[in-house]
Amino acid sequence: MSTATLPSLPLPRVSLRPLALPTEHGGWGFLFEPIVLGLAVAPSRGGLFVALAFVLGFLTRQPLRLGLQDAMRGCTYPRTRWCWLFAVSYATLALASLGAAVAMSGWVVIVPIGLVAPLGITQILYDANNRGRALLPELGGAAAMASSAAAIAIASGMRIVPALALSGIIVARAIPSIVYVRALLARSHGRSASSAPPLALHAIAIVLVALFVKPLAVVAMALLFARAAWQLARPVPPAKKIGWTEVVFGLMTVGLVVMSFNPPISR
Repeated sequence: MSTATLPSLPLPRVSLRPLALPTEHGGWGFLFEPIVLGLAVAPSRGGLFVALAFVLGFLTRQPLRLGLQDAMRGCTYPRTRWCWLFAVSYATLALASLGAAVAMSGWVVIVPIGLVAPLGITQILYDANNRGRALLPELGGAAAMASSAAAIAIASGMRIVPALALSGIIVARAIPSIVYVRALLARSHGRSASSAPPLALHAIAIVLVALFVKPLAVVAMALLFARAAWQLARPVPPAKKIGWTEVVFGLMTVGLVVMSFNPPISR
């Protein structure tokens, strides 16, 4: 009696791109604005390795988030091993790049990163619980990425205080902008959202930047306030237009801040 051969079931296909690359495009702006600012104000080989470490760290978030969510559910899916493979690979390369920066520029490079480490850890915890789009992790994640500007500047030989001012400007740009965009998106979905919080945060940003840096950076903050006041008083544009507008204003901010700083100290 012959034994019937059971048909082999095809292995489920896994799309790797959504695992390896972030699906939320808005985060790229918060990644590259401080990197471009740091490299433009204070270029150096060590700074390039810091920039590479931050890019790889940013790429780590997507597979790590999905892998942690699978672990929290106590489940293993076809994607799970790929998530951990990508996360470990990105993280290893990020640490290697940061190590190269430290070897070139000294341990002081990691001071800004250490200051924002709790914010990064908080975002990871929110991601693991599928709450990464809440306001707190969004603000904390943007502030953590802003530290790249200071780390890059320190790698070139800039003193810690002016280097931290670079990151402070990016934080002053990012936090009000996140609250502003969230207000617009809430309105686009038919929910009420007050104009007061984003406008108040933009006004505070103008004051704080005026206390520490040069006038052109203050001009950038003032223009950001004007665009928020104008748009919040008008019908909400499409989400894609909001995103591209923020890219343009981010580039404008970086350009004005670069022009406001003196040439960097070369190493």
